[in-house]
Amino acid sequence: MSVGANVSNADKAVSAAERRKLPVPDAVYEAQRLRTAVFETGRTPDPERPALPDTAAEAAEVIRQHAEALRLADVTRRAANLFSEEADTRYVQATIDAVPAWVAGLEKEFTALVTTVRKAAAKLPEDLSRIDARRMNWNNPVHTVAHEKASGAVAQLEQLVSDRADIAQVAGSDGGRDNALYAVAAMPDPTTERVMAEDWKQLSPAISRWRELRGQPVARWVYLVRQQELTLSLATPGEVRQRSAVVERWRDAGHAARAANTRKGAEANVRELLTA
Repeated sequence: MSVGANVSNADKAVSAAERRKLPVPDAVYEAQRLRTAVFETGRTPDPERPALPDTAAEAAEVIRQHAEALRLADVTRRAANLFSEEADTRYVQATIDAVPAWVAGLEKEFTALVTTVRKAAAKLPEDLSRIDARRMNWNNPVHTVAHEKASGAVAQLEQLVSDRADIAQVAGSDGGRDNALYAVAAMPDPTTERVMAEDWKQLSPAISRWRELRGQPVARWVYLVRQQELTLSLATPGEVRQRSAVVERWRDAGHAARAANTRKGAEANVRELLTA
């Protein structure tokens, strides 16, 4: 990723932290000011051309002075450009250093909102398709109140998760498919016993259901708080990829088990893969 793109991501991260009222370290603001000073120095304008004097002798002196001023402006811009990449890098690094604390600072609100959705979910229809606003029984006051509470909390969750993504992006990409799920939920680590018990059959539907409910945020979050397989928590930078890797280890362990002809061989294959 280019330095320019990283600076843009750093700006987004700082803006998101400020929006969430998370403390921004002085080091970030100082690096931001330093970068601005270098940038503005690099845009030093040429001095205005002085009026042409009435005499040749005066003209020569005025021209020489103006030439010196032009030279100084040009050299100043060139010199500032020599420092621009370092200033950008310092700002980006200072922002990256602040990211783990910012993500951790979102966890309390995240947990509170998830709790609100969980309480509301207990009073909503079991059938997720009935949670859709177009299919809700609005004559049922219990469902109506619960849906309003869940909708409000989910709207806040969606914004919080979006801000978390803006904050984390400066530290590196969250990864590819299902990264939105792994940003808020983690699957348990595979063990030989659980792999042999084919627990993946209970785990994998959680991912599939998440995908199916795309575009239905309230039903999606209600499903997440109801299921028992995934643990809900915000991922720090790099943790999304780690959570994705756990899913791949489940799949790989399953393949390893099925590649053996005997149960003992399957257990040996799985144990070897998981301890590698």
